[in-house]
Amino acid sequence: MESEIEDGIDEQAVAWFVRLRADNVSGQDETLFLEWLEQAETHRSAFYEICLLWGDPDFLHCLIGNAKKHGIAPSLKKKRYIEAWRYPVLVAALVVLAVGVARPLRVALKADYSSALGERKTVKLADGSTVMLNTGSAIAVEIAGEQRMVELLQGEAYFDVKPDPNRPFIVRADRSTTRVLGTHFFVDRQTDGDRISVLSGRVEVSEPRRWKEALVLRDREAVTVYDNAIGQPQTMNSALSTSWIGGYLVYENETLENVMRQINRYHAGTVYFKDDDLRQIRINGRLKIRRSREMFDVLRLSMALKMTYLTDWLVIVG
Repeated sequence: MESEIEDGIDEQAVAWFVRLRADNVSGQDETLFLEWLEQAETHRSAFYEICLLWGDPDFLHCLIGNAKKHGIAPSLKKKRYIEAWRYPVLVAALVVLAVGVARPLRVALKADYSSALGERKTVKLADGSTVMLNTGSAIAVEIAGEQRMVELLQGEAYFDVKPDPNRPFIVRADRSTTRVLGTHFFVDRQTDGDRISVLSGRVEVSEPRRWKEALVLRDREAVTVYDNAIGQPQTMNSALSTSWIGGYLVYENETLENVMRQINRYHAGTVYFKDDDLRQIRINGRLKIRRSREMFDVLRLSMALKMTYLTDWLVIVG
């Protein structure tokens, strides 16, 4: 007989799994974990399932073996069965949590300016240029002498560059380098590539160390730079690309998957679709940027969607 996973317990199990695999795990951490493990059969089952999902079923047995040193010997009973769709959900949750632990520290140590989740921040640079950071974004800035350099460490930023023919303004992201003299443009550091969109003016876009192959973008043009290639220039969807500056997310014949992905930028977690057909539903509309839960609820009510909040950082659609 199948039984549903208890949301809070699964979240605790994921947190313990990630914590115990960290390099700086302490003896106190292990003791607290064993106490948590002993509290209930559901704790042991949830943690064992996490180990199985991660391909490490012996991990729990090793910890239980060490428990004898502390006079604790939690039993490992037959594990529960869970619905098949929950396996990729839990794997996604593990990835979100594991990446979330490492990335913010690296970014925080290097960033000069950053915005929190749900926040948009405007920064005035020393040369008179302006940068607006979208939610969960960060930049490192170096402006001195003939150098005007900004590195987009995370997220998305809009640049209003003060013209200076003697000092090109350079923006580096994960896979791209953008060089300008004076213009208005966006750089979005996405998972699969860097998206550069020019609102007005002219920029040169290249992969690092390949300036001879630079692509020139002009007004209302956009391009994505991948690991080893620059995509084809496209006409910029100005409403979709710029609406966040005014506090809205505007969509015209956009897929539900892309809309949810945009909303998820304001949410510390991930979205999982149980039904792939739902991803391709086309929608039009305008959402005022607010708490992600409120934006999700607007879509849920207006489209009669079923959404389940498995934890604070995991939304199930369908």
